[in-house]
Amino acid sequence: MEDQNTCDRARKWLLSLQTIDDFNSGETLKSLDSSAISNIYEGFVIRGLRIDQMQSGRVVCTFKIPPRLVDEEGRWRAGLIMSMVDNVCGAAIMTCDKPLKVSVDYNLSYFSVVKAHDEIEIDARVLGHKGGLSTVVVDLRNKNTGELVAQARQTMHNYAGIHTLRSKI
Repeated sequence: MEDQNTCDRARKWLLSLQTIDDFNSGETLKSLDSSAISNIYEGFVIRGLRIDQMQSGRVVCTFKIPPRLVDEEGRWRAGLIMSMVDNVCGAAIMTCDKPLKVSVDYNLSYFSVVKAHDEIEIDARVLGHKGGLSTVVVDLRNKNTGELVAQARQTMHNYAGIHTLRSKI
């Protein structure tokens, strides 16, 4: 039952990021404080993420790349891939009943181009915990071809008492 509760908590947190909408049409980014801008960014990056599987130490999601997240040549922007992975890593750690953490080491290798409307599977697996550190590995695969498009390894450190922390990437 404990695993189910921690998975539910992680699921709710990840889904809550998609519903953030602090930006009104009359505002400019200059008129917003930094936390509001961070909230807008989170929603912008992961809106549309579908959680397919969640268990202790593992989160599997599907994401169809929307046109808003691609560059002039139609490719999913590298920084936005990193932000997506950062949030999915946080959720994977939360499924282990660990507090949300801050990134202290991040490595992302790109193997293939991802274009608008491609459907990507994001598979995050917790490798382990030691002291305040947790390490997660994430594979991103093209769902249609099975091709590995990117792989990330992220180490995060315990930042006690902050379940509202948002990515700064």
